[in-house]
Amino acid sequence: MTVFIALLRAVNVGGTGKLVMRDLKFICERAGFRRVQTYIASGSEI
Repeated sequence: MTVFIALLRAVNVGGTGKLVMRDLKFICERAGFRRVQTYIASGSEI
């Protein structure tokens, strides 16, 4: 089984241009990936 891992940097999760993890998962599924999982949304959130 082939496994792909994407490490994303500088994705704006707050403010303008917001990318919600649920939406990111949906985008990956639409691109043909199966069993998409998100692990963590970290950063300097207040």
